[in-house]
Amino acid sequence: MKEYLTDKIRNVALVSHSSAGKTMLAEAFLHATGALTRLGSIQDGSTTSDYDDEEIRRGISLSTSVLPVEFEGYKLNLLDTPGYSDFVGEVISALRVADASLILVDSVAGAAVGTEIGWAYSDEFKLPRFVIINKMDRDNANFEKALGSIAEITDARLLPLQLPWGEKESFKGVLDLLSMKAYAGEGKIAEDIPSEYSDAVEEARMTLVEAAAEGDDELLMKYLDGEDLSTDEIMAGLRSAVHAGEVVPVFVTSATSEIGLIPLMRAIVALLPSPAEIPTVKAESDEGTVELLASSSGPLAAYVWKTTADPFVGKITYFRVYSGKIKSDSRVWNQSAGEEERFGNISVIRGKDQVSVKEIH
Repeated sequence: MKEYLTDKIRNVALVSHSSAGKTMLAEAFLHATGALTRLGSIQDGSTTSDYDDEEIRRGISLSTSVLPVEFEGYKLNLLDTPGYSDFVGEVISALRVADASLILVDSVAGAAVGTEIGWAYSDEFKLPRFVIINKMDRDNANFEKALGSIAEITDARLLPLQLPWGEKESFKGVLDLLSMKAYAGEGKIAEDIPSEYSDAVEEARMTLVEAAAEGDDELLMKYLDGEDLSTDEIMAGLRSAVHAGEVVPVFVTSATSEIGLIPLMRAIVALLPSPAEIPTVKAESDEGTVELLASSSGPLAAYVWKTTADPFVGKITYFRVYSGKIKSDSRVWNQSAGEEERFGNISVIRGKDQVSVKEIH
């Protein structure tokens, strides 16, 4: 795996009610980007994320898995969390180190208890987020109904950035309001939006542009004066509004059918913050509280958020770097224990697999 600098990283937690499709969305991302030669499935116990014997037997996630996805020069660090409330501690620890969340909603069942839990903890950690209405190819799938169910649990401004290209068995792709193009399948090839969707797309696009203008005072004045906003201005305004939590973009997918993946990953890169763009993180040192600059040139500051014991590998420590960089066999200061410790080999985890790397930023 290549080395990625801070601005090329997105740390994103996948949260939802159980069975909304988090694990399969992560699996589909890995397959679409070439990390996997075949798409795994929950039914046959072959997903990258759910590798534990008990997870395979029960067909659900029991702990958070880390799944880095390399996409168009960026690394998306996906944290696939469990959906059952019994394992809410795993959700909290993942959101603690994420910079944004993707909240998945089943297109048939709509928002559920796990949706509310994920939303509440995303609020607690002040995370920008996307809503992903998944399983749009299921019988009884209903985009508007699913969207309405989310509106019932939050006062946040929900802003569709995509409309479904068909529903149920006719769901074939997404109508992307950012690029104003249609994308069939996983979304590698842009097409003209079918004429029968023109009115709905134009109406949704106007709402999007208005929200983008409201994300920046200068853009708002330009918009109110009747001037057109450029594509770059719209993206900049949306980005500001998303980072500030003023809007929550809504997307549509079918993870198992691998529909809508590429446009969604491009939106993650374009609209969600890198570690350098989140509010300044504070930490305790011997001199008191210090602010951590998200820069590779700063002093090392890392936070351990998870520890596991592997019968073959031994103790595995998961950490998030907030400042500086770290190499294998480095000596670091453990602030909690008040002593110096030596790091062993450093790896990037993808499910149960470890990929050795020279340095982590």
